[in-house]
Amino acid sequence: MLTTVLLDAGGVIIDESRHEQFHAQTICELLLSHVPGYSVSQYWDDVAEAVNVYTPTVYKYIIWKHVQPDRRLFDLLAKEHALRWQRELLRPLKMLSGVREELMAISEHYGVGLAGQWGAPVLELLRTEGVLDCFQWHLTQDDFAITKPDPRYYEQIAARIGIPPEACVMVGDRIDKDIIPARQVGMKTILVRTGIHREQQPRTPWESPDRELPGVRGLADTVRSLDTESR
Repeated sequence: MLTTVLLDAGGVIIDESRHEQFHAQTICELLLSHVPGYSVSQYWDDVAEAVNVYTPTVYKYIIWKHVQPDRRLFDLLAKEHALRWQRELLRPLKMLSGVREELMAISEHYGVGLAGQWGAPVLELLRTEGVLDCFQWHLTQDDFAITKPDPRYYEQIAARIGIPPEACVMVGDRIDKDIIPARQVGMKTILVRTGIHREQQPRTPWESPDRELPGVRGLADTVRSLDTESR
């Protein structure tokens, strides 16, 4: 029996399309000075490669791919990318279309919490959009010293909210950071295929989610279906 739904922030609640365009432009600008002819098309090919090899951080992977073995240059470019990203984060976040209705429907029958790598800004977004009350727990990444893909992150969330992992379903947009570690601790999983990781595939059947969706619409019905099956 499922009692709790844990939601990733990026790609499930937050519309990251603007952020991905930012990263594409920034990485291209940074690499063009050191990789003659580097293009946006090449960038998106690199993104697909990074996603397929399950790299934790796509942008660092791409920078290192093109400047290795120059560690000094990598550190310089990665730092500049991080500084620009911090400025980008000062802009208000945007919620994915359709997620409001799903959150309201889910919260009628299940406890809802966050299990993403965003901190306080996601709570501000939920408050601004009038859906913070849908969340029974307001824990964010700011409340934990470890993060994905370490499965202990999910164990600690379950412990803090007082719910056994087996009663939780994790909803995320990445197999490597969301589905695999959540399954390792006994949670059910739903993969939402959005953003740059939407084409990521499991390497073995064990890494497959319990359910898949092409977007957030229909999430509440999928949770209920999975719950019925688990009883």
